[in-house]
Amino acid sequence: PLSKLHLQRIESRVMRRVNAASAPKQKPQIDCAQLCLPASAHSAGLRVEQAVVQHLSAQPGIKVFYVENALFPGLLGLLCWDELFSPLPGAFFHPFQAGPADLFRPDFVDRRREALAARLSSLDSLVYQSTIRTVWQHKYGTACRLVNWTALSDELLELALALIPVADLRQIFAHLLSDLRHHRSGMPDLIEFDTAAQSYRLIEVKGPGDRLQDHQTLWLQAFSAMGVEVSVLNVSYQPV
Repeated sequence: PLSKLHLQRIESRVMRRVNAASAPKQKPQIDCAQLCLPASAHSAGLRVEQAVVQHLSAQPGIKVFYVENALFPGLLGLLCWDELFSPLPGAFFHPFQAGPADLFRPDFVDRRREALAARLSSLDSLVYQSTIRTVWQHKYGTACRLVNWTALSDELLELALALIPVADLRQIFAHLLSDLRHHRSGMPDLIEFDTAAQSYRLIEVKGPGDRLQDHQTLWLQAFSAMGVEVSVLNVSYQPV
């Protein structure tokens, strides 16, 4: 099936051709903020995301990680590892595959619906946390299309399990699985954990001249609709 993004683009083209306006849609409001960093952050050659991580992490009790598309697909991959690597007919052709051949095909979930539903039901208890930790420990470094091991440190994993409510994970995993091919990208750059407040938020960083891409906007809207705190941080630098 076509992705939501493709359907929206098709709708816009069709409505333009018939010289009609698309029906107004209620879209979740996305919070935006401004941050002006010292000129030294720019001259040091840091990527804008790295500069923001350093700036935000200077606050007491705040832990910030650059995660982009690594965290939530990674957590899903760890939780559903056995289902991902289940030897269904036609899924694997050699022992070194980083995932089933149909991972990003429309029928991926349908072929494993009962098994995935059973696994995701562990989100109703703390079993999911022990599953994720065990897989991380025993499978670390094993190639998996959904898991970026270098971006999924032990500290990040533990903070995510401790401070991301299971209700949020349930919604995010469902959104990912609804269209893995398209939804595995476009997620916000940073995650910020407030260890004192026991909370977290997601941040999409935009440097000077950068703008939101369509797939990023869709994820921002999805997170906002889920009730997940998310914002766009527009960064500038002080003049030299």
